[in-house]
Amino acid sequence: MKVQKEQFKLKTNDWVFKTRSEGRRMKIYIKLSKAESDQWKGIKRAIVGDQTMSDGEFAKVMLFRGISNFMQELNEAVENMSEEERQEVLAEAGVEPEIELDIPVNEDENSEDTDEQ
Repeated sequence: MKVQKEQFKLKTNDWVFKTRSEGRRMKIYIKLSKAESDQWKGIKRAIVGDQTMSDGEFAKVMLFRGISNFMQELNEAVENMSEEERQEVLAEAGVEPEIELDIPVNEDENSEDTDEQ
């Protein structure tokens, strides 16, 4: 089986995005040129194949996969920072540091529970 490769060239400086928030819902509008629309359809066909999936459903899948991948890369970058750099970045982002607590466990109570069963 021969794999056919295609390259997609998207000019991001021409993109038009609109967002509208309505209470708990958000709508995202993306205006694509004819060439970009054809590329979108090609990507969808390559990934989805013959399965039935609306453009909206496919866009959601792609958006959330992208966000998930971005968050994974961000977490890896933070993990690879020194402790000082990490604290500085978290402070700038307004994130409270995590506090680890040791919770004491009464071993006598645990052993009684297992004996009763």
